[in-house]
Amino acid sequence: MDESALLDLLECPVCLERLDATAKVLPCQHTFCRRCLLGIVGSRGELRCPECRTLVESGVDELPSNILLVRLLDGIKQRPRRTGSMHGTCTNGSAAAVVRAQGAGGGQRDPGPTGAQSQRVQAKSTPVRTCGTERGLHPKHDGRRHSKSDISGL
Repeated sequence: MDESALLDLLECPVCLERLDATAKVLPCQHTFCRRCLLGIVGSRGELRCPECRTLVESGVDELPSNILLVRLLDGIKQRPRRTGSMHGTCTNGSAAAVVRAQGAGGGQRDPGPTGAQSQRVQAKSTPVRTCGTERGLHPKHDGRRHSKSDISGL
């Protein structure tokens, strides 16, 4: 597994931010940041896994931390940061792309949320890359310009 694929595993699939020691693992073994899980409970009154829709019976704070994730994050913090592994800067700087699953492994690429909106991605979408000034460079940038699109109707 290359470094960029590993870094993707360390992101919350909902908000695309780097997971930290407060991340919680659900009984279905999917991991999300505590903030996103609390947001789901606050808006829906129940907690279902955003990936597989499994109902979670316990509260967010009663869920265990992902010990393997915490150890990986500690290892990354201690490792010197490599330079030059990114593929340039984003030319537009504030957009995300999401893939909506279409059957077995296929996908349709749609422009995703922009700026602060990229903090929330609907559970039916799977984030694959993000771009923004607050995140800086990222390993999956392919050098194309991003365009802003209204996704409020999704």
